Amino acid sequence: MNTHSSTLATLEPRGAKIVLGDLLRWRLAAPHIPLENRRNSSQLAGGRRSTLRGRGIDFDEVRLYQAGDDVRAIDWRVTARTGKPHTKIFREEKERPVLLVIDLRSEMFFGSRRCFKSVLVAHTAALLAWATLEAGDRIGAMLVSDDGIIDIKPRRSRHTVLQIFRQIISISHRQAMLNQGKGLSFDPPSLQDAMQQLSVISRPGSCSILLSDFHDWNEDCGRALHSVVRQSQCFAMQFTDALEQKMPALGLVRLRNGLRTATIDTQDSKMLARFQQQNRQHQENLEKALRTLKIPHVSLQTAELLFPALRQFFTYGAAHG
Repeated sequence: MNTHSSTLATLEPRGAKIVLGDLLRWRLAAPHIPLENRRNSSQLAGGRRSTLRGRGIDFDEVRLYQAGDDVRAIDWRVTARTGKPHTKIFREEKERPVLLVIDLRSEMFFGSRRCFKSVLVAHTAALLAWATLEAGDRIGAMLVSDDGIIDIKPRRSRHTVLQIFRQIISISHRQAMLNQGKGLSFDPPSLQDAMQQLSVISRPGSCSILLSDFHDWNEDCGRALHSVVRQSQCFAMQFTDALEQKMPALGLVRLRNGLRTATIDTQDSKMLARFQQQNRQHQENLEKALRTLKIPHVSLQTAELLFPALRQFFTYGAAHG
């Protein structure tokens, strides 16, 4: 293993705790996640200047009129004040808004292998946030927790990335208190609530990346996303744990997600069969809906390495989703 691979291996998520320093270090891997390859061909590549005002074009400066400049862009106030014709220069906006929809509800604080799903989603969000800045785009987030939904407006700044990280850690600390029986959570938002809010705040030409286990996906979620995908890009990243897909026969097992505790008999063959059938049906419904919406989808498991899976998805899989 070379030095580069060894460094990336140390970044991989482990355990049940989300640590700020771990999220910051994913910046080292950001140049290797090709988010810019996933832009729509119709979007502006950026860097060019224009003398015409239009959608996606911002005012840049005023300079002396030059032969060939559009007369509609003449700044008449500056021209009158100086006695010389001046032209307004506009810069085409190149910074695409990227919104991470980060599910940190109680069901995400579970894992039986390398790490909790919550830790995996936090590290994924960190890598995507740094990669977004690396691609020259604006990064924002919608954080969904048992306490509600927090919106962070997309900006091209490290401060916004840190703001997202701090909110992730604050939510994880809150969840840890719930797991210890401290504090209360009332009427947590559903995935449908989050998708409906996303449909309201999503803007044309933006990109939304959904980070969730999608455990409560339903048809209404798909209907809400329909308006999103009509005007912007969307990707779905599903976080899973092997124990959720196939439960081993361990006898009586007590499971807790921070809000609810359940004891199940894993040696009950009929119960296990129903459990697995329900999971298969739910997964089939989810994947069918995402295909219909033409939303590229990837499943990230707590037992697998994050960086290779994410790089492969954005290099190959997302293009054919």
